[in-house]
Parts: sequence; C-alpha cells; structure tokens
Amino acid sequence: SPGFGAIGWRSGIVTAMSQRLRYFEPMTRYREVLNPPLSFISFLIFMYFSLALAVWAALDFLQASVTMGLLVISIPFIWRNYQMVITIDGADGVRELSIDRAHIETKYLRGAIALDEQQYRKLRTRDFDARSFHVTRPWLKRGVQVFVNDDRDETTYWLIGNKKPEQLVAALKL
Repeated sequence: SPGFGAIGWRSGIVTAMSQRLRYFEPMTRYREVLNPPLSFISFLIFMYFSLALAVWAALDFLQASVTMGLLVISIPFIWRNYQMVITIDGADGVRELSIDRAHIETKYLRGAIALDEQQYRKLRTRDFDARSFHVTRPWLKRGVQVFVNDDRDETTYWLIGNKKPEQLVAALKL
C-alpha cells in the first residue's frame, strides 16, 4: 500500500504537495522564450577579442588575458539580458500578458494583429507612434500589434516582437 515503505510514503507526500501547489500556480496559457541568435553572440565575442587585442598592443599579454577573461565571463549575463520571455497567465478569471518585467491584464486589451515583416518594420520606423510601447529585439522580423483599451492609459498599443505571431494572437483571443 502507498502508506508503507519509503517509496510509497514519499510518492504520497509528493503527490499531495504537488496537487496543492498546482492549485496556487497560475495557469500558463502561452509561453515563448526568444533567445538571441548565435550570430549576435559571435559578433560579441569578436568585439571582445578586438578589445583584448588592443589592450595587448598597449600593455602586455597578462592584462590582455585578464581583460578577455572578464569579458568572456559577462557573456551569459548579456545572453540572459537579451532573452525575451512572453507569457499569458490566467488564474481566477484574471488573465495577464507578461513580457519580461512589463505586464498588462488582457481585459485592457481590445485587439491583436499578427504582423508580417513589412508591417512590423513600418511600425518600428516610419509609422512609429511615440505613445506606443515597444518590446522588440533587433533580430526579430515579425511581431504582434496589441491595442490598449484603457482610458487612463495614454499607451495606444503594444508592439511585440515575436517568431510565431499567429500563435500569440490565438492565445490572446481578444
């Protein structure tokens, strides 16, 4: 029986605890993690090497090695900083769109449009609205435009860089 023995006892406790924890966790309806491309990191390493080479030319090999070592240590932190996480969570009837530290309840959103490359580029450049909120990365070519429906907020829309805009629009279901 599950109550006897170490394996049954542990599995019963873990099962009961995981069921309780599941009750408190918000339901994630959508999650996408957008990492920087390898070309970005390769360019960064090339720039680091150039800087270390300049230090070596001005000083000596030891200072250049220390400089390169410190710069290489920073790569995971830069990788994490440029990573973008998009989630749509919902609990108790309240759904929220979160992108990194920015978040908004979906009841304040009124419509979402999946944008192709040309439309996305125009909204980031020529048709830029200073009241809009942009969450983009330079390597993303497509995105989603989500309109804000809140009289207290001057923000007209959110422009979200995305690799799968159709899936994000479907997840929002505004």
